[in-house]
Parts: sequence; structure tokens; C-alpha cells
Amino acid sequence: MNKKLLLLSCLMFLAAKLWAAQFTTGTLPLVDGIYNSTQTIVTAHQPVFSWEYSGTVSSFTVTVSSDNVFSPSGELWSYTGSTTAANTINYITRVSYDADGTALQALAACATYYWQVVIYGDDGSSAAASGRFSTIDAAVTLDGDKFDLAVDWNNPFNPAKGQYTVFRYAAKDRDRNLQIRIFSLSGEFIREWPEQAAMQGAWYTVNWDGKNADGVIVARGIYFVNLIDLGDKKGITRRVAVVK
Repeated sequence: MNKKLLLLSCLMFLAAKLWAAQFTTGTLPLVDGIYNSTQTIVTAHQPVFSWEYSGTVSSFTVTVSSDNVFSPSGELWSYTGSTTAANTINYITRVSYDADGTALQALAACATYYWQVVIYGDDGSSAAASGRFSTIDAAVTLDGDKFDLAVDWNNPFNPAKGQYTVFRYAAKDRDRNLQIRIFSLSGEFIREWPEQAAMQGAWYTVNWDGKNADGVIVARGIYFVNLIDLGDKKGITRRVAVVK
């Protein structure tokens, strides 16, 4: 084989690899934005499955099962969809459980489920990925127009006894960059969590153990929990009480 043919073969091979359907290197399938989520809310909410891909992907299947071998008897939902602008933003596709209303049953709280995604390219290529998630109940609903925040559990709470409280938040109208911060009644900064690229429709969870940024338990009192959209600098504030 001469050099030109060798170069052409290499280019064709690289082009095939470039356009073949595959999950983006270093990414994992997510449920409500978390891999192997242990706090997937199923109260008044359908979990959102998402994955990032490269190459040319035209369609996909999502299967949810009660067992990790995906036997027919354990299958709860199997959905086939197309990768379109309606469900894909920046090469990230997302679909909520029972999106087409064909699930055999609703997801129950305090259970573990398994899911698998297969993506398909027009060239006949395919790739598969899987994960699991554990479900929980929530005492709150997040129904704000744009984004919402709620203190879901243990308010007030006593961190001196090892207690913690739980915050839930969600982007409602579109994907947003959200961040949770805590302040005292006087406006003193207490603590913040890393910025989260929150997908529309997914519910996110943060636990607070009552400690400040230095790892010291805060004083007894009322604290403001602030959820801010870092893009437009608008936010929502709730209150949480610390007792001792």
C-alpha cells in the first residue's frame, strides 16, 4: 500500500470513529443529574435520565428494570426515542421516566432500580451505558415558575446531636447554573456549595450538617438558605432553624 492509500485509509478510519455513536469520554449516565443517585425523588416528580454523547446519534432506547440483569419479568419501562432538538441540548439528551405513558408501574419510594441506555448512529454504530438509582419520598413540591428551593426535612434541627437538614431545588423552565448559599440573619456568610449545572426538570439535593465553611457548628438561631441563578443573579431564599 502506497503512502497516499495509507493516509486515505487512516483518514477514513478517523472519520468513522469521529462520527460513530458513542458516549462522551469521561461522562456517565445520570439520574436527576447524579450518577448512581441515592436520593431520587419520586413524589410528584418523574426522574430525568440524561447522557452526553459524541458522534452522530439519531435514536436511543431507555430501559428501566427492577433487577440488574434486565430480565423481562423485571422490566418496568422501555422507551425508544429520537435525538432531536426537543430533548437534546449541547449533545446532552434527557428523557423523564414514563415520558410516553407506557410504564408498567410507577416508581416506588425506598427502592433501587436499574437503567440502561443504548444510542444508535445512522452509520449502524451503537453504544450502551447503564446505572442505578435509589428512590426516596419528599415532603415538598417544587413548583416555581423558573426555579425553586425548599427545606424538605428536619427543620429545625440540632447539629450538636449529629442531625442534619435537607434542601431540594430544581430548575423549572430551562437549564440553569444554580448555587446554594447560607447566611445568618445579620447577613454574615456561613457556607456555600459548588455551582451546579442544573438540568430542567431534575431535582437536586443538598444536606447541611449545621457547620460553617470552617467546619464549625453554627450558633443557635435562624439562617437564610439562598438559591441563586448565577446567570441572571436572581434568587430564592428560605429559612432554616438551628437549635441546641
